[in-house]
Amino acid sequence: MSTWRDIERHATENGFIPKDIYSENAKLFRVCPLPDEKRAEAENEIWRVYLSAAKKKKGGRNLYTEMFRYEWYEGRKRTGFWGNIEDAVKAIKHLENPRICIFSAGSGRDLLKVGLAAGVFTSSAPHGIRGTYREIHLDYLRLAKPGARFITTEFSDGNYKEMENSIADLEKKRLILPGMVDLARWDFRVKAPVASDTQDVVVFSLTGNYAHADEQPLILREIARCVKKEGLMITSTISSSFDFIKSKRPLYRLNFIIKTPLGWPMGLTFMKWQVNWAKMAGNMNRLGFWANTSAETWARHLEPAGMETVRIYDPCRLVPVEVLVSRKKRSSYSQ
Repeated sequence: MSTWRDIERHATENGFIPKDIYSENAKLFRVCPLPDEKRAEAENEIWRVYLSAAKKKKGGRNLYTEMFRYEWYEGRKRTGFWGNIEDAVKAIKHLENPRICIFSAGSGRDLLKVGLAAGVFTSSAPHGIRGTYREIHLDYLRLAKPGARFITTEFSDGNYKEMENSIADLEKKRLILPGMVDLARWDFRVKAPVASDTQDVVVFSLTGNYAHADEQPLILREIARCVKKEGLMITSTISSSFDFIKSKRPLYRLNFIIKTPLGWPMGLTFMKWQVNWAKMAGNMNRLGFWANTSAETWARHLEPAGMETVRIYDPCRLVPVEVLVSRKKRSSYSQ
């Protein structure tokens, strides 16, 4: 197909590009140039180590999945970046049949949390559990808006399989209906598998930092393309003031453990994994391959795509992540 508009003509009413058409054509529509060989090798090795590390006991669950399970980054009072994203998503709670796209990696919990914030799911959790990480559990949730539609993406084989399993579990519990959630593979340096101006809210969580500073404006504007007029784009970015390398310091690690009780079940295995990740990410920062960028800078990158800033959430004490909420102007045009 010669143009992206040709691809979009095949989109479903949800705005999803069918998998066969997308997989056949996606590489023809790059958002960023291919990274050089040195950078590609470095990135592949980091993600191989990070996503393959597993907890030795209890069946060897993937540590990346465990991280979402224990919600370590939110801390005791849910003040971390997902708390802020949930707060922003509540702006579309009044919509009867929202269209929601989640461009972020996860084990399915992000789907549940965003859906709960948007009113797609309701909670029957008792008072002592409501508002804590334990509320995000299939036994407490009920489907309230069967007309809602989700698009969610993954890239690695392991995480894609995790999401397939999560979606199957949700269908068995009748928390979602068949066809309610579309799952796609997406490399953020190519066009997204979503038609222009179709989504009420798009969530882009902590992925853009794993790109060069010169790539980030291109990736952000591509994501903005998917947002419908007056829809919301919610992005989270690691603060430009944060240095990954400091996480190796003993006092920082001790402080992190004390303030993060939800990480305790994973103990030393968790900390070793995260410190190793911080070291690798810090090396990528120094090489200029990845960039921690402020939400204000991202807001400026989005202006040419017709996005205006609604709010910037400052980082909590524990996690150096800023959340940017933008709205697409009615007079904007898709690029």
